[in-house]
Amino acid sequence: MKKLILLSKTSILFCLVSSSAFATPKVNINTEYYSIHGSTANELRNEMNTKSSIKQSGNTYDAYTSWFVNWRFNWNESNGLCSMMSVKSTVKVNFTLPKWENSNSAKVNLKKRWAHYYNALIAHENGHKDFGINAAKEIENRLSVLAAKNCSSLKSKANSLGKKIIDKYVVLEKKYDKNTNHGMKNGAVFP
Repeated sequence: MKKLILLSKTSILFCLVSSSAFATPKVNINTEYYSIHGSTANELRNEMNTKSSIKQSGNTYDAYTSWFVNWRFNWNESNGLCSMMSVKSTVKVNFTLPKWENSNSAKVNLKKRWAHYYNALIAHENGHKDFGINAAKEIENRLSVLAAKNCSSLKSKANSLGKKIIDKYVVLEKKYDKNTNHGMKNGAVFP
């Protein structure tokens, strides 16, 4: 097994292992919550600012999504040519989100404001998830048609292309955050 780890804004893990079947990406999702309490919008904002562990470049964020793409492939060598037989990928998505624990006792207007914000926040974080899934799909599609004169070259070519695809989606994801101001332009702002 060959294994390489790349860390950036989005942590990505990719590896090479033989596999026997082509499949669409398998997606595993994990959600972790941090608890917040409050009976006013300002209390909720202060709780998120204080309790969120999501800190980057001096900023605190309400939510975070990381994705990890693993890919595996197997090949066949025939008539002096090594070609892909199958490519399979897995995407592991981790969400970190606030959880308003005492929302049942809150006023209706505050619940509505929170619901509007939270739906926009979830939509934004799902956008991050989609970058990982789309990266995995592109890896499967593009690697599945590769061939080389020998299998060592094919492995190198496939992993190099996979890394380039991951790098492309990391850049696209950074643009996504910049263009949406981390979801704020789409309503993920509270209060």
